[in-house]
Amino acid sequence: MATIIKEILLIFVLTTDSFVVSFAYGMRKVKMPFKIVAGMNIIMSGLLGISLLTGSFLSDFLPKDVTTCLGAILLIGIGLYRILSFFFQKEENKEIYQELTAAEGFTLAFLLSLDSLAVGVGTGLVQSGQLFLAAGTFICGILMMELGWRLGCVFRNTTQKDLSWVSGVCLLLLAMSFLWKR
Repeated sequence: MATIIKEILLIFVLTTDSFVVSFAYGMRKVKMPFKIVAGMNIIMSGLLGISLLTGSFLSDFLPKDVTTCLGAILLIGIGLYRILSFFFQKEENKEIYQELTAAEGFTLAFLLSLDSLAVGVGTGLVQSGQLFLAAGTFICGILMMELGWRLGCVFRNTTQKDLSWVSGVCLLLLAMSFLWKR
């Protein structure tokens, strides 16, 4: 049961950035066609799956204590990066688009996947369930992007709140749970 909760938390963490980006697009009245959202999530989940398998492969050759510490260090690093980037972010581009293009969507998918690569390797080092995580991230990613976009549309006339720090806190909690289990 604890493993399932950790996997659900990780799925939430990995899709929080997608939610925040989609929320911002909704706030700026940018349409996000479903086929582009689905394509973005195929890319992000595929890269996550590859990084999870890489971490799992490495865990076969490294002692369990080493993989647990290495995985936790990667998760802590990404978590701290996300929290710090929230405090030191620059003013966002105010340019308004009518609709998210395929090129923009796929570029965004790769950018959103960069931290997933490190998280995937770190997680693959300390736990199994790679298929569940990749599939869950695909499904939840689509749902989070749709929810983020719709909420952004609803709240476009209110003060914008940046939620990017939430995923960093969740990664730190996940890393601490790996270290606590040792």
